[in-house]
Amino acid sequence: MMQMNLEKYKTLAERYTKALWAIAEEKNKVEKFSSELGEIVNTMLKNPDIKSFFVSPIIKAEDKKDVLQKSFENKTDDDIYNFLNILIDKNRMFLLESIEKLYKEKLSKKLNMLDVTAQTVIALDEDMKARLADKLSKITGKNINVINIIDKSIIGGVILKFGGTVIDGSVQTQLKRLQKQLI
Repeated sequence: MMQMNLEKYKTLAERYTKALWAIAEEKNKVEKFSSELGEIVNTMLKNPDIKSFFVSPIIKAEDKKDVLQKSFENKTDDDIYNFLNILIDKNRMFLLESIEKLYKEKLSKKLNMLDVTAQTVIALDEDMKARLADKLSKITGKNINVINIIDKSIIGGVILKFGGTVIDGSVQTQLKRLQKQLI
């Protein structure tokens, strides 16, 4: 949540992630916890004031818990709500974004999932996403989750990004290559 050095706090975030994961597995709520964590983190990222409030060392834990109760109690799983209270008690809310990221990585590994970002000029419809996921699944041997990002600057084509790999089939890149050949 704060721009912290993930490596510095990675071990601590991993401990919290491991504890939350154990509860989720025990209660068969691994995917539910991931979804709820994602929603909470997204809410905080979209609202910098909320994020600042929860990570501020100046604001009392009781005040944070009051806002947490009004915002999330009975709207999230009780275990997630209790987990957030623990983070507040331990003054570790700044780790929430890292915990959520590590949790999602763990879930992706368990489900043999691979997130693929597809940058396109227009939105891909569900059929196009399914065909792309099917082709990439055959190549990678993983279950593919296509995340479509609209980027008008690429002019046409698609740029795929996954697991450190970039496949650039954009018209913009093709034009740049052609320009270099002509010069």
